[in-house]
Amino acid sequence: MENNKDRVFLGIACCLAAHFLFFIMGWSAKYLSATHNPAEIAFFRNLLVFIPFIAFIVLRKKIHILKTKEPKLITFRAIIGGISLIITYTALAYLPMAYATVLFFASTILTPALSFILLKEQVGIHRWGAVALGMLGVYIIAQPSGEFSTFGMTLALIAATLHAIMFVVLRRLKNESSITVTFYFILGGTIIPGLMMPWIYSTPTSTEIPIFLLVAASGGIAQICLANAYKFAPASVVTPFAYSALIWSLLADIFYWGFELDLLSVFIGAGFIITAQLYILLREYLNREKKQ
Repeated sequence: MENNKDRVFLGIACCLAAHFLFFIMGWSAKYLSATHNPAEIAFFRNLLVFIPFIAFIVLRKKIHILKTKEPKLITFRAIIGGISLIITYTALAYLPMAYATVLFFASTILTPALSFILLKEQVGIHRWGAVALGMLGVYIIAQPSGEFSTFGMTLALIAATLHAIMFVVLRRLKNESSITVTFYFILGGTIIPGLMMPWIYSTPTSTEIPIFLLVAASGGIAQICLANAYKFAPASVVTPFAYSALIWSLLADIFYWGFELDLLSVFIGAGFIITAQLYILLREYLNREKKQ
């Protein structure tokens, strides 16, 4: 019989697997961006997941799960999700993966600030301090030096903001089925870039088709692994392992893409962001303990 300790280790393993797969998805998207528009990559990434998803719903006769009590919020999140994936892939096309990955981490720092603005949640001085520390880390990474694209840095921060908005909206959708939320997220991510396809479509070569499949498969399986990670272990235990994605990104940048990175600024900036996020998690854990 599986004990709690085993489930925690399983949660950690799922988190590590999820973020390795997210790295594979990012690497694949960056590779394809040399010959394909990021919106086209986003379209096929979602379409190739949407087809088996809808087949599962139909074959298992689960059409009822498509009903929602929050159609406006579901639609808003789907639209934001579709746009954010295009921007995310575009940022990856312009930046080394390590820079983009660290800037995407900013979404976890922005979430408390957006919760205060959008949900009127109470955010104490400790969290605001953590937000300030995290944004200092973002500045260290994103300060315009001319070495890498300022446009790409800007896009990565916009993507992080959109990711944070999706996290905040997800809190409002906590009473909805995760399958329902995911279905409309993928639907929006297929329709929005799909509207652009007549103008941006480029026929994949025989060597690119497997990479398109890899983008979809790695992204889809990563979502399942991430959901299980938070199912088997507390967020305070699981979340720090998300930063393993930075290791893979650095290795890819150095040994595959051949970038010469300012590793000191990457590690200092990442250190501020990660410390801020871990402090926010610690405060959430302590607050929950007080309420129990």
